[in-house]
Amino acid sequence: MARQIVIIGAGVVGTALAAELAALDGFEVTVLEREAGAPRGSTSLAPGLVGLYNEAPILTALARESAEVYASLGSGFSRSGGIEIATSDDGAHELSQRAEQARAAGLLVTERGRGSLPGSVGSLVNVDRVVAAWHYELDGTAAPAVLTAALRRQATAAGARFVGGAEVVGITPGQRATVRTKDGETWAADDVVLAAGVWGPTLADLVGIELPLVPVAHPYVYGPRRSDLREGPFLRWPEQHVYGRVHGDRLGLGSYDHAPVAIEQDTLDQGTGLAWSPDLTPAIDEAQQLLDPAARFEPEERVNGVFAVTPDNLPFLGPHPDAPGVWIAQALWVTHAAGAVRMLRRALTGETPTPEALAIGRFAGRDRQELTTGALRLYRDIYANDAPTTR
Repeated sequence: MARQIVIIGAGVVGTALAAELAALDGFEVTVLEREAGAPRGSTSLAPGLVGLYNEAPILTALARESAEVYASLGSGFSRSGGIEIATSDDGAHELSQRAEQARAAGLLVTERGRGSLPGSVGSLVNVDRVVAAWHYELDGTAAPAVLTAALRRQATAAGARFVGGAEVVGITPGQRATVRTKDGETWAADDVVLAAGVWGPTLADLVGIELPLVPVAHPYVYGPRRSDLREGPFLRWPEQHVYGRVHGDRLGLGSYDHAPVAIEQDTLDQGTGLAWSPDLTPAIDEAQQLLDPAARFEPEERVNGVFAVTPDNLPFLGPHPDAPGVWIAQALWVTHAAGAVRMLRRALTGETPTPEALAIGRFAGRDRQELTTGALRLYRDIYANDAPTTR
């Protein structure tokens, strides 16, 4: 008899996992998605930067494997490279150290002078402020919706079933678990995988675990359409917590340089795209100063998106500590999603367990408010010093 798997969430994580498992003999895969139409989770709003290097080796490994998966799909991903820019001597020193560590991890990184930035991005950057730049040549850019659609086609072709409009309201763990949806349908499963992104805490509550995953607001803006733009490496200014990329014929720009804003679960009923907050505008205005004056723009589209942070900037991946047959894959960006689900697939099939560093219960017994505060401090990584706000 086939092993029945129910995956909750049809973003890039749930869909990639469906493609992995449906391709195996002896698995019957069903994906439940709360939206009747296109999913409105974080995947739909992600800017799609796939930077391979991370100070946490496990995240570097997940990003490398993710990029390999995305490249194999044939659409939605490009090995565009990424450029990191410093605007001070201290920043240049930090980028040099980071590049050295990336090289030690086996990544291809080269230094760029201010006059040798790739042509596709050189005209976008305020070169007067450039002190140092490094080119991460194997980094990539993704079109998350295109990637997810390609993964879904792959999963469906292998026999996976996707069910829209199936908002999960109950999960009963057990040797044969039961998943209940808002419309009264029930789904039996040998294994249930929670992969619902920012709704992770709500689902975790259904299986008796308090997941310290904190959804946060994040600004990203798009400029007007321009025929002279060329896609190429994405841009990051780590000192200013700013990044950008060309999306076809539009320039996109995002910033973490604002007080982190936690988003409550009941605010997410309509999806992860919130109304634009004027409090986010100063961060975007300041980010524009890193662009060449001719490249600065009045945003035509402002996105107040939501994604999840954790107290250690690592995802939750692996089995529920107390409920056999329940698995969790949460707080995963596009950057790490495909590699993480391959790791989870190996655990589900008994090949290798998921790492302890990603264990679901690693914060058990810790004060919840302390964990939330710690997660919000990591919104801008080590640079986040402002007191968080909540709405």
